[in-house]
Amino acid sequence: MTESTKASGSDADLRDQLKSMEAKLRRLRDIRQQHNDAGKRNADSRNAIQKEYKKLRDEIDLKLTENKEIRNKAKAHQARRDAIQQQVRELIGRAKNSRGEKGKKSPILELSEIQSQIDKLETMLEIDGSVSLDKENKVLKLIKKHSNRKKELEPLVEESMRIKIDLDNIEGSIQELKLEADSEHAAMVEFHEEADKSWETIKPLFEERDFKKAEGDRLHEAFLECRKQADEVHAEVVAMLEQVNQIRDKLKQERLEAQSWIDDHNESVRKALKTPDKDDKLAGSLTQSLLAGTSISLGGSETGTNANARNDGRSSRKANMRRSGAARGKRGRPKSRDE
Repeated sequence: MTESTKASGSDADLRDQLKSMEAKLRRLRDIRQQHNDAGKRNADSRNAIQKEYKKLRDEIDLKLTENKEIRNKAKAHQARRDAIQQQVRELIGRAKNSRGEKGKKSPILELSEIQSQIDKLETMLEIDGSVSLDKENKVLKLIKKHSNRKKELEPLVEESMRIKIDLDNIEGSIQELKLEADSEHAAMVEFHEEADKSWETIKPLFEERDFKKAEGDRLHEAFLECRKQADEVHAEVVAMLEQVNQIRDKLKQERLEAQSWIDDHNESVRKALKTPDKDDKLAGSLTQSLLAGTSISLGGSETGTNANARNDGRSSRKANMRRSGAARGKRGRPKSRDE
C-alpha cells in the first residue's frame, strides 16, 4: 500500500469520526438548549408565583395590622373595665373601712378621691360666703396639697383611666362604676368578635400564602436542577468541541501536506517539461556564448558554415530542387523539327 493510499484511508477515517462527533455535538447542544429552555420556564413561573406571593403577603400584613388595631381597642376597653372593677372593689372596701387586700390604694382610686376632694373644696369656697379668712387659708393650703399629690399621680394613670367618683355617695358611685365596667366589657367583647371575624378571612390567605411559597420553592429547585443539567451537558460539549477541533486540525494539516506534495510534484513535472527557449538560465548562457563568438547548437542542428545557405536567407536545397525539376521537365518534352 502506497503512502498516498494510507493517507487517503486515514483522511477518510478522520472525516467519518469528525462527522459522527459533529452529529453528537449537535445533539448535545440541542439537549443543553432544552435544559436551558426548561430552566427559563421554571424561572418565569417561579417569578410569577413569587410576585403573587409578595402581593398576598402584603395583603395579609395589611389585614393583620387592621386586626391588631381592633384587638388593641378591645384591650383598651378591657384595661378600663379592669381599672373600674378595681376601683369598685376599693370603694367597697372603703365602705367597709378597709383599704383592700394589700392595705394600699391604687393610683386610680387615689387620684379619683383627690380630684373629688379638690372639686368639693373649690365648690365650698365659691358658694359658702361665711368662711372666715383663717379657714379659707387652710382650705387653700389643703387644695394646694391635694393638687401637688394629683400631679404626682397623673403620670401613673392614663387619661382614659381617670374616673370621677363622688365620695359623699359611695354606694351611688359603686353602682355607676359597675354600669360603666359592664359597658366597657360589652365594648371589649364586640371588638373581639369583630377581630375574630376578621381573622376568619385571614386564615385562608395564610393557607394560600404557604402554598405559593412552597410552589415557588419547588419551581426554584426545578430551575436549579435544569441549570445543573445544562452545565453538565455544556461541560461535555466543551470537551467534545476540543476533540472536534483536534480532528479538524489534523485534517487541515493532512490537506496542507497533500497540497504541498502536489505542488512539489507539479513543480518537478514543469521543470522536466520545460524547453530550452523557456529556460531563463539556458537562454542567458547561450547569449553569453554568442557574444563570446562560440558556436552553439540547438536541437542537433549546427550553426556556422552551411553549404546550403544562401545570402538571401533561403535554403539552397530548395533552389537546387527547383533547378532539377526544371531540367527534368525540359528533357521530357518532344523536340521540335527545327531542333
